[in-house]
Parts: sequence; structure tokens; C-alpha cells
Amino acid sequence: MHAIVTAGGLALDGQRFCRVRRKYLFPVKVMGKLLRGKVLHILSEAHAAGLFAHVDTFHDPAAFGRLIAQVAKLSWNVYAKPPFEGSHHVVAYLGRYTHRVGIANSRLIDVTDERVVFRTRGDDTETLHPVEFLRRFVQHVLPEGFHKIRHIGLYASPKLAVARERLGMAPARPRQPRPSPEQKLFELTGRDVRLCPVCLTPLLKLPLPRSARDPPLPIAA
Repeated sequence: MHAIVTAGGLALDGQRFCRVRRKYLFPVKVMGKLLRGKVLHILSEAHAAGLFAHVDTFHDPAAFGRLIAQVAKLSWNVYAKPPFEGSHHVVAYLGRYTHRVGIANSRLIDVTDERVVFRTRGDDTETLHPVEFLRRFVQHVLPEGFHKIRHIGLYASPKLAVARERLGMAPARPRQPRPSPEQKLFELTGRDVRLCPVCLTPLLKLPLPRSARDPPLPIAA
């Protein structure tokens, strides 16, 4: 899990922005204890809601409590990196995670209707049937509702505009609405996929069932 935090925040009265010392933000040991407490709290809530009922070990009513007591004694480590020197460093850092796909095109060696050959670690290669290759590839697609980047704290708060004002920064420019995939395709090809190609009647857009996102079943040997 990666997080980028702001080097400061609004005062409790919301009237000024409080900067932190350049070489200090949070004590790392305290962050580890805080993370441990929050994770244990979430696990306890999940256990109380019956989400672990399928785990045979927890059929013993005292088993979960013993596990939590043992984990609570452990030291949780949080690794904190030095702050970035500028916004371009932040973009470069996040870009390596937000725009990375399951496999780069440069690793694909040969693709046919019968096989996909790609390079693995070092000079090794692997050959898979295209369906099996796609089954593995879609494992890297985030399920519905998951996001690679979540805005939390000050970034997810309406107070961000207030913080920019207190720092003397210009207001953030409003985001321009992005064209839909259908609009983009129309701009590139001149074909409106929202219309029937025969009678030009608008097509109905029906939602796909959740099972449509399931990966294909493995090919029987």
C-alpha cells in the first residue's frame, strides 16, 4: 500500500495552513502502532459480522480472540520515504503504479491464434494458449468499485480549496468533461456506434451481468 501525504494541514479554526518541519512529519513507530490498531479493529468488526464463518479454526469462540491478542503484541513496521522535491517527482512516482498493465507489449514475442509467447524474468519465455493468457491477464484488472488511487484526508475534503487560498495559490482549474468512448470513436472513425448501422435508430444500452467480468475457465488439458 502506498500513500502520499500533505506536509501540513489546516488549523482547527480553518483560518491558516500549518506547515510541518522540513525533515519531520509523523513518528514512524507511532504510525506502525496506529496502523496495527486500525487493522485489528477492522478485522474484529468483520469477525463480528460473520465474515469469517467459513474458517474452521474460528468455530472455537475463543480462537479469534487468541489470534488478535497474539497479533497485538507484534511490532508493525511502516516505511516512510523522504518527501518528493516537486510535483513532477510525484507524477513520475504515481505513474509507475497507476498506468502499469499486467504485461508490457515489449515482453510479447509471438502472438497467433494458437499460442502467445512472452518473455518472463531474465531470458526465460513461456508459451500459453490465448484463452489461458487472457485468463491470467484479467486477474490484473481491478474489480468494480476498486481504484488505484484514493483521495483521503485533505485531498478528499472541500477544505482543499480553503488550504489553497490560505497558501496564496490560484484556485484549481475545473476539470473538463472527458469525451465518452463512443464520442472518441466517432471522432476517429466517423461511425456512431450508438446508432444501428442499418436504420440509424438509437441502440439500447443494457447493463452486463456481474458474471460477464469473470475470467474464462481454464482450458482442460
